[in-house]
Amino acid sequence: MTTMQLVKRTLPFLFARMMIYGLFAAAALVFLGIMIAIGFLLLKLFGEASGVFLIVMLITFGVIYGGLKFLERYVMYMVKVGHISVVVKLLKNGSIPEGKGQIAYGKDQVKKNFGSANVAFVVDKAIHGAVRQIQRWILRVGEFFNFVPGAKNIIGILNTVMSVSLNYIDEAVVSYIILRKNEEREETVWKSASDGVVLYAQSWKGIIKTAAGAVVFIYAFCIISFMVFALPLMGIGKLMSKNSPELGFFLGAIAVIGAYVLTVALKRALIDPIVTIAMIRSYQMSIEGLEPAMDLQQQLVGVSGKFKSLFAKGEQAGPESASAVKIAT
Repeated sequence: MTTMQLVKRTLPFLFARMMIYGLFAAAALVFLGIMIAIGFLLLKLFGEASGVFLIVMLITFGVIYGGLKFLERYVMYMVKVGHISVVVKLLKNGSIPEGKGQIAYGKDQVKKNFGSANVAFVVDKAIHGAVRQIQRWILRVGEFFNFVPGAKNIIGILNTVMSVSLNYIDEAVVSYIILRKNEEREETVWKSASDGVVLYAQSWKGIIKTAAGAVVFIYAFCIISFMVFALPLMGIGKLMSKNSPELGFFLGAIAVIGAYVLTVALKRALIDPIVTIAMIRSYQMSIEGLEPAMDLQQQLVGVSGKFKSLFAKGEQAGPESASAVKIAT
């Protein structure tokens, strides 16, 4: 099943993400408008208050960014992991059980495999930290070939690709956890996560092509989207401030923030799930038939403290429970 077929088959999740991020973007823009009004009020009260206005805009940006992180942790992660569960099922069986909608099925899978989305989030963060350190280790190994003409440029490109792909590799490893749970393996999520990271380290070369395509796609989309949003907003700001250069500067800054908010919301709602599906598919195809290499596992324990911690949790005996996850928090 191709990436686009998986996207079409899981459209309910894309629509859910678009609705949630659309509401967030609308709320963020309303909040931005309120802060703009406060900034102009300060400008009128204190005259030369551009510094105060800048502080207000920085606070606005911080609140919006913090709101986005809160949204993604406590609202979107259930949707994200539910989406991954459905993608895994479609990759393995070509369909999900009848009589239940995709989002309901995904929600049940999150509860079945992790207990709660918050548990999945903790596991995901542990995977993210381990993969980040392993990627740095891989790149450091590559630096031994700096003497080769052009090698430094290649390593630089590879670094960019792996840095961007890091945001999606943890979801690919989560897909491995879900797959193992669906196969009713008697192992904790930490053991599955540890093995999934080892399999990524074994097969990263096969995944890098998809990651490179994803990087080009993401950059192109973000640049084009930002320009599409920013240019009209800046044009409106210019018309509104014909006789006031200072007002034009402030409205230009506001246009940039507004365009950024809209671009991020659209990327998170539409592009991130598509890239996640592509990376999960590539990862699952690359590790098919592989078993975690014990020698590589021990090597990773030696080079990554985050992976060592993840591996240690995987080796701990005991049934899966929320209390076991508290060790990681």
